[in-house]
Amino acid sequence: MIRLASIIEKFQNEFFGQYRDQLLPSHLATLNAIIQCRSDAAPKMRLKCQSCDHEHYLPHSCGNRNCPHCQAHESQQWIEKQQAKLVPGQYYLLTFTLPAEFREVAY
Repeated sequence: MIRLASIIEKFQNEFFGQYRDQLLPSHLATLNAIIQCRSDAAPKMRLKCQSCDHEHYLPHSCGNRNCPHCQAHESQQWIEKQQAKLVPGQYYLLTFTLPAEFREVAY
């Protein structure tokens, strides 16, 4: 499976060259978090076997809410919770445009 981090790393120079002045600091922080997510650059957690004293270091995930690698499970849980709230039946979206005089009453 291709990771979003590899796509960002591959195209980041062209992307930043074209959109750098339009990006918010939060956008840059999110992109950097996704790039570092579960990589060698991420902080590591030490795992130690209690029976043989073998140690292993596991990179942390970024935990960013926009990272599909980290938040896929939480997103799926949220979707299932919302679907459980639906009543059985078909749903339709209706949009009405009201004259300006009625908008305050409708609001």
